[in-house]
Amino acid sequence: MNIWTNEALKIIKLLLGNSGQASDIEIAVCLAAAIFSAMIVLRWIGKAFGATMADNGRALTVVGTGLLLALAAVIAFNIYLAPTIKNALLIKWAPIASSSIILIAIVAPMTCLLLKMKYFPAIFASLLSIGAAAGIVILVHGGFGAIKEGDKGFKKTKERTETVNDLITK
Repeated sequence: MNIWTNEALKIIKLLLGNSGQASDIEIAVCLAAAIFSAMIVLRWIGKAFGATMADNGRALTVVGTGLLLALAAVIAFNIYLAPTIKNALLIKWAPIASSSIILIAIVAPMTCLLLKMKYFPAIFASLLSIGAAAGIVILVHGGFGAIKEGDKGFKKTKERTETVNDLITK
């Protein structure tokens, strides 16, 4: 079980665009923002496409289940199949392919059932919610980066000010 959690954390850090430098708070905030934004966009797009039962709970169920199933498929591939495959191109594209299969075979029909909408609008709504989640992750991650860089700049300015004050007082 430990290998699954380590692989899940590695994949989540990779998806967040920071394979090692992200803090736990940054990972949690980015993941929560991504799930929340995907849920909101799925609900909005679902209502725009005429989904009669698009509410927050059902949208969260679809997003959460889809995320867990896609993550489990990618983790299983990385643990069990990737070490035996010699083709680097297949290893590179397999996570996208497995996530796409999960979207087409499980998430879209579940969206049809839970939100009461048609199949192709469900796929389109799911893709838009994934895009929104990716955009939010980019913005939140950029915000954390700006805060880190601003803190470094503030420290440099503070050191320069102290140096100037020391020179003036001497």
